[in-house]
Amino acid sequence: MTTISAKIENEDKNTFETIINSIGLNVTTAITAFVKATIRENGIPFELKATKDPYIYSEENMKYLRQSIAQIESGNGKIHELREDS
Repeated sequence: MTTISAKIENEDKNTFETIINSIGLNVTTAITAFVKATIRENGIPFELKATKDPYIYSEENMKYLRQSIAQIESGNGKIHELREDS
């Protein structure tokens, strides 16, 4: 076992504790669940959004992404080699 220490705003800590206590958890259990989910997902187990780059979430880009997902889900996806730009 090991200890993780983090500094957060006191108000955030209190709100966090209130929420997790209301579902029957304590801070250690909640953080352990987050760590286990991160390991299982091999990444943060929830979506992180950038709000300052409007292009990423533009309707045009989202339409393209939805079409790409539909192609993959229907088995019509295309495999492309990745290349590194210098």
